[in-house]
Amino acid sequence: MSAPSSLRASVVLVGYNSAEFIDRCLDSLLAQDIPPGDYEIVLIDNASSDRTVQIAEGYRNRFLHLTVLRNDRNLGFPAAVNQATMHSQGPVLVLLNPDTTVEPSWLRELLRPFEQDPRVAVAGSRVLNGDGPGLYAAALEILYGGVCVVHEGDRRTDAVSGCALAVRADVFRQLGGLATDLFMYGEDLDLGHRVRAAGYRIAYAPASVVHHSAIRRSRASTRTYMFYMARNRTLVCVKNYRWKRLYLLADVFVLFPLTSLTEFLRSRRKRESLRWLFEARVDSLRESLRFLRSARRA
Repeated sequence: MSAPSSLRASVVLVGYNSAEFIDRCLDSLLAQDIPPGDYEIVLIDNASSDRTVQIAEGYRNRFLHLTVLRNDRNLGFPAAVNQATMHSQGPVLVLLNPDTTVEPSWLRELLRPFEQDPRVAVAGSRVLNGDGPGLYAAALEILYGGVCVVHEGDRRTDAVSGCALAVRADVFRQLGGLATDLFMYGEDLDLGHRVRAAGYRIAYAPASVVHHSAIRRSRASTRTYMFYMARNRTLVCVKNYRWKRLYLLADVFVLFPLTSLTEFLRSRRKRESLRWLFEARVDSLRESLRFLRSARRA
């Protein structure tokens, strides 16, 4: 099926037990100040056990273009986004967390960098904590070891948050989509590495404003966040750094302990956090060694 001639973007939502906030997200998308025919919504649900799909289906007559698909198991965020590309038709894919609300000019401002510079392949929004002024995510400068400095565009922009990220669809497909072995967290940093290695630019769109309901301290008290955040920081670096074995040595003795300490201090569940971080350490080393062996054979 050919894309409508006026379609400028495909907004991709990945849902997982998102019934608590999916309606507020969709309501804010309905309030965008660009014509409804300019964008489509593609929701991929990762086997939610709540009413996420039913709520989304209730919006079918309110959006001009809406696709809702449900997986029979949780495939993880990257795999669901890659799946959405098979059902999207816009020239720009826009990834948006369902636990967000967006301001009326959000999409128009997020698309602006692509229209101004053909070298821009990825752009990111300014993401605020809930309804307050606190900054959740903005432009990211990636330091050695996957540590990120969040800034307002006054430094080098190496990546932007996958919470609200736009990418040219042809470049995304050319690069093979998101890395499915990450499952969740870190896929935005990995994409940033690969986009820049391919010679494209990453832009920050501060006038594209999103409000995100997640609280970092609360997330740091869950195994899902603690395990995948610690594990994937190592895997993203191993996959994208040139001197992989040298990095892995630094990660074992310095980087992983330091970054894990930060997450541990943020968590409210200290005893469980130690176990989660140990599990992340074991799995990240196992997967890193497997990747190195595969790279050597290739």
